[in-house]
Amino acid sequence: MLILYQINQNFPFPCYNLAERGAIVISEQRILAISDIHGCYDEFQLLLERIQFDSSSDRLILLGDYMDRGPKSKQTLERVMELVNLGASALRGNHDQMFLDFINSDNPKRAQHYMMNGGQVTLETYVGKEHFENGVTMENLESAKSYIKTHYQDHIDFISGLLYYVETDNHLFIHAGIDPGLDDWRDTPEYDMIWIRDAFFRAEHPYDFTVVHGHTPAQFIRGDKDNNIYFGNKKIGIDGACAYGGRLNCLIINGKNYQEMFVDSGEI
Repeated sequence: MLILYQINQNFPFPCYNLAERGAIVISEQRILAISDIHGCYDEFQLLLERIQFDSSSDRLILLGDYMDRGPKSKQTLERVMELVNLGASALRGNHDQMFLDFINSDNPKRAQHYMMNGGQVTLETYVGKEHFENGVTMENLESAKSYIKTHYQDHIDFISGLLYYVETDNHLFIHAGIDPGLDDWRDTPEYDMIWIRDAFFRAEHPYDFTVVHGHTPAQFIRGDKDNNIYFGNKKIGIDGACAYGGRLNCLIINGKNYQEMFVDSGEI
């Protein structure tokens, strides 16, 4: 399904300096933004087909949370890696960071936090469901971690190198949001860039760009069950809660138009 909107902002072109945490994309191409895939690999593949993604003519920006909750996290991450090799930009989400924290730490609390947030289904895509057939223990979590480090170090390295944001002429793409109370949004702590919620989307921000973000499903921002892309005051929330039975959204920025394409989780 395709939904068309007209962009009504005519923002001046902001001159930014390249920062370590992000990158600048200046492009006349069609820009495609997708967030919070969460292991919904089949929906992701169908969405790329539905939008007729062409790496030679489109600019794809993925806003993080490739893993956890959905059934095919490893496959999703591998597809994201392929797309980055074709020129896509991939940003860091809080679930990607939780995976890194689990892999790189011996702290049982980090392991517990990851398991509470959908980590087991991700680990099962790497080591098999039978690895946890007798339940989750610190012993089999450590052995899963060791297996991933041995066989998938390239995945760990890829996630470790994910950016926190991408800037274009009129938009800032980021996983969760920015601190709207700061004089310079770049002072937003990295933790907030991937975790912030109410403090960002419940307040106006003073900057001359629109923030495109995921992290908080559109239905929660609206307070109802509508997972259409949310258009607020210089904010666009694109998380459609696919892993919760919602849908996977794509925001298409094409000249002066916004378009919305999506795949319902029930279609697969």
